[in-house]
Amino acid sequence: MKRSRELAAVGAAMVLATTLVAAGPASGAEEGKGKPVEPSLVGRAKMLRKDGQDVRFAFDAHGLFPESRGTFRVSHAGEGFSAYFEGRVDCLVVGGPVAVVSGIVEDTNVPELKDRRVGMTVYDNGGRDRVGYSWGPDPDRKFVVPPCMSSAPFETVETGDFKAVEWFPPGSGIG
Repeated sequence: MKRSRELAAVGAAMVLATTLVAAGPASGAEEGKGKPVEPSLVGRAKMLRKDGQDVRFAFDAHGLFPESRGTFRVSHAGEGFSAYFEGRVDCLVVGGPVAVVSGIVEDTNVPELKDRRVGMTVYDNGGRDRVGYSWGPDPDRKFVVPPCMSSAPFETVETGDFKAVEWFPPGSGIG
């Protein structure tokens, strides 16, 4: 049952992406007017952790799924531990001030995360941004994060800023 829900979610994302990409790229006239020509999520921030842990996220993601590209980096340090991972973006969708990005971990000091997809959500709320994420230790690889899937943005940014830019192809009927 869980697997069929995962496949249904991936299928729905693929249908949406195919519809959006089929609508075609933005026109040169839009580019000349300073309007966005693709969605993006950029920025870096430190999360607010009252226990002193240092949790940071950085994104440089561009393009509408399935043409998404870019990088992400996450680090988490606390008393007696330090972990990080970074990788390449494989999916980005931005709706209003909310961006969902996923990607494959390429470099990490947490072996269980290497080559796994992780998902992150950013709520770009001016100086009060929030972040959510979907991953965890999974040595048996039973927990699979589909492209462009993540959780609600539950962490609060202490310092830094993210900028989410919404864009959908003209003629897509969205936006």
